[in-house]
Amino acid sequence: MTDFPKFSFSQWPADLLIDYALKIHHRGIRRQGPVIQQLISDVLMENLVLDEVQQLFSESLSDLEMHLRKEERVLFPHLYDMYRAHIEGRPIPPMHCGSVESPIAVMMGDHAAELERHDRIATLLNDYNTPPLCSDDYQQLMRKLSNFRTALQEHIHIENDIIFPYFTELEKEKVII
Repeated sequence: MTDFPKFSFSQWPADLLIDYALKIHHRGIRRQGPVIQQLISDVLMENLVLDEVQQLFSESLSDLEMHLRKEERVLFPHLYDMYRAHIEGRPIPPMHCGSVESPIAVMMGDHAAELERHDRIATLLNDYNTPPLCSDDYQQLMRKLSNFRTALQEHIHIENDIIFPYFTELEKEKVII
């Protein structure tokens, strides 16, 4: 996993981390994804490998959209409720599906699949190194794909390594059964 020295996420309150994931990463995926997808189409003729990259990236955006919706509509609202109850000293009710570990396991599986897919894209594109005499659009595409992957890695780090363990532990300690 890439180190993210920009912020000390482990020091942030859990609700702020969720806000950050939603407002920075979820929005970023939805904003940058279509731009990158269009750039791939624009430069497709320069590199035959881009056929596979285009397919992988398109699948990624589709799968990520479903993933983001699951987080936004099911998991994160419950995590916000857990956090508020904990901060206010109220009992924390269990999640409707039993344990928060179940949806977290699904999210982590999605994360692993996306990391694998973007690792494949990076491999196909020689870690985003541009060949000599490539167009400005191709160079821009490599930068955007690299930045997208880095942001995705940060997103997954925040959730897998900080948010999810925090709420898994909080549930073990505080949820009423």
